[in-house]
Amino acid sequence: MVVESEPDTIVTKNASTNIAYLVLDNVYDHLTFRDWSSGEPKIVPELAESWTRPDPNTWRFKLRQGVTFHNGEKFTADAVVAAVEDIVNPAEPGTSLGEYGFLKSATKVDDFTVEIITSQPDAILPARMTRFPIPAPGWLKSVDPQKRTVTAVGSGPYTLVEWQQGSHLLLKANPKYWGPKKATIDEIKILGRKEAAVRAGMAQTGEATLAYLIPAEMRQQMPQTIIEPTMESPSVRLNPQHPVLKDIRVRQAIVSAIDTKGIIDALYPGGVAVPLKGQLIRKGSVGYNVSMQDYPFQPDLAKKLIQEAGAKGTKLEIVTRPNYFPKASEVTEIVANSLKEIGLDVSIRPLEIAQWNEALRAVKPDQAQTDLLLRSPSNPVLDSSRVVDQSYMCGARFSLICDPKLDQMLKDAGGQTGEERDKTYQAAWAYAYDQYWFIPLFGLDYVHGASTKLKWTPHSDGITLFTDMTLAD
Repeated sequence: MVVESEPDTIVTKNASTNIAYLVLDNVYDHLTFRDWSSGEPKIVPELAESWTRPDPNTWRFKLRQGVTFHNGEKFTADAVVAAVEDIVNPAEPGTSLGEYGFLKSATKVDDFTVEIITSQPDAILPARMTRFPIPAPGWLKSVDPQKRTVTAVGSGPYTLVEWQQGSHLLLKANPKYWGPKKATIDEIKILGRKEAAVRAGMAQTGEATLAYLIPAEMRQQMPQTIIEPTMESPSVRLNPQHPVLKDIRVRQAIVSAIDTKGIIDALYPGGVAVPLKGQLIRKGSVGYNVSMQDYPFQPDLAKKLIQEAGAKGTKLEIVTRPNYFPKASEVTEIVANSLKEIGLDVSIRPLEIAQWNEALRAVKPDQAQTDLLLRSPSNPVLDSSRVVDQSYMCGARFSLICDPKLDQMLKDAGGQTGEERDKTYQAAWAYAYDQYWFIPLFGLDYVHGASTKLKWTPHSDGITLFTDMTLAD
């Protein structure tokens, strides 16, 4: 298979990108699993057999017995404790810590019982654990930090045999896998190719069995096209701490200058992109607010607001990541040109994935914060918290925002369940809408090219499991 780049990292505590999880979700197991067999997502046991909540800040997991890691270590509560301690290590906390809500610590109750403690109530921790990779604990504690960047030892259906950086990653089926979903494809080689047209060409010629993220207009040229429903929400983050962008009139002008419908119509034919209705989650996530609408395209109002704010001629830079998603460069150019038309002086700075990640995480006052940054929040837990806790809360790892009223709403929602949780997040999205902190561009489904031999029906949580794929003879 060919994807847009090699993973930026496969160090479990630092990984958050979809490319990283192509490896991690297949090499590692997790405490829980999202089962789509009924047509709707349901959280079911994986390495955990069951779970209870003794108090608002504690989840107790009873663990599966008889599981062995790839290196022969036995799975016990020690592995869960080691994984949690690794990511919350105060001396070197994981950069993906925000993926797991308010994770604080883990305590071994007995060999097959563990308690995970959060710093504040987290009603959906079992759902977050569908993406929490658990390494072999002995390996985790002893592996050389440099070697850890290119190796992985889990208990999953595939083993990482090698990663020749700049060339490929090679995964092979684990013949001793404990779980019910055995691998049917013996070997998977993952290649990175930046250009979408190159990936599409590899699918056309049969050089690749599966080519990720091909241009939508090339669908008819593929032996087979697979449309992957996603929770991806391409958007632009604004910096409200910037001397000019802290003026809400300027942020409103920027949002009003972007013709999101025009972008969809021009760049994404065939319905692969849909309106986001002013929020960074898509329909199907808890908290999605159906009553909201896209920001109206009002270039004349935008020019007026820029004039009133005295912001005409302000120099701004938009940081982007080429090949982040199909047509990402074109989207960035449209946004930049639209802002120039209302009187702003906008330049574009493209970054590769590692440098872009650094820019995304530069949120502290002493760091070089971006003015505008193109990103695409995903939502594999299918809950608003995954996006808002990372990108809207004071001090969160991707957040340039600190609004006490919104913070309180999000903290309240974190401990709620059911309809109450849904309504609180809906209200939070409506509040954020009026602050113009982001430009929500569109929801984007992915187009992949594939051999006719490949059988795969992906699900909208964005988790790619090779055990869901089969190859015809």
